[in-house]
Amino acid sequence: MPLIHEFLVVSKDDDLLLNKIIRDDNGRIDKKKSGLDYLVEVDDDLIQYFSDTLKWIPNGLKGAHGLNYYGLTEIYSFGASKLKSVIQGWYYLFDNAPSILHLTGNYSWINGEKTGKYEILHFTKEEIIFMLLELIKICEIVENSDDKILLHMGI
Repeated sequence: MPLIHEFLVVSKDDDLLLNKIIRDDNGRIDKKKSGLDYLVEVDDDLIQYFSDTLKWIPNGLKGAHGLNYYGLTEIYSFGASKLKSVIQGWYYLFDNAPSILHLTGNYSWINGEKTGKYEILHFTKEEIIFMLLELIKICEIVENSDDKILLHMGI
């Protein structure tokens, strides 16, 4: 199973939300059983690819920015607006991409070898565009709501 970051739209007042989340046998959130209206899953390789620009997003901690890679991040209306702008920028870039994408990933090597290489990430334009549009949609929901937040659940 690939590493996945999850973005959910939740009520600001739902302190017990994490107790309500049901996962399937593969560790993925079961949207229906969890009672979630909105859930967007983003591959960890893409989060890392976007990581520099995600550091610009204000989160729920006073004066803090970025996503908690391994934990939870609360993103309120202002942060959702910023995230939407950043994601729209990525959308416009990828909208001009070929149908099959080969992106440069992390640098890696095998112990005992003197050199390494960059991973090549393979995605379809269609899957990235769909995911970006879904993220934009949930950002707009939070941006226009006084009682909703965007909850990022890291790996």
